Amino acid sequence: MRKKWKKKDLYIASFLQDEYDDEGNKISTYAKPEYVGKENIQPLSGQSDVAEYGTRVTKMQKVLLDYDKYLGKFKEKDLAYLDGITPKDEQVHGDNANYRIDSVRNQNKKIAIYFEKLPNK
Repeated sequence: MRKKWKKKDLYIASFLQDEYDDEGNKISTYAKPEYVGKENIQPLSGQSDVAEYGTRVTKMQKVLLDYDKYLGKFKEKDLAYLDGITPKDEQVHGDNANYRIDSVRNQNKKIAIYFEKLPNK
C-alpha cells in the first residue's frame, strides 16, 4: 500500500538584499512572504541526497513544483515557511521562516526546490 502524503502549506519570502549595520552585522531583507499553496514537501533520504549533503541531509526537505508556473520565481537565499509555520503576525518579513532555499534545479517538467532548516528554528 502506498503511503498517502499530506500536503503542507508553503510560503516563500524572496531575498531582496544584504545590508550592514553600524557594527558591521549583516542584515538581510526579504519581500512580503507569498503563499505558494499546499504542496507535497518531503524530507531527503535517498543515497544520492546523502552523498551530496552528508550529515546536512537530516535538515533538508524538497518540493517539486510545475516548471511553467514557477520557473525563475524562486532563488537561493529565499526563505521558506514549512512544517506548519506561517508568516502570520511577524514584525519583519522573514522573521518566522524556518527554512532557506538551498538550491533550485530544473527537472524537465518540474523544478526541484531544496530547503535547509535554519539554525535555532
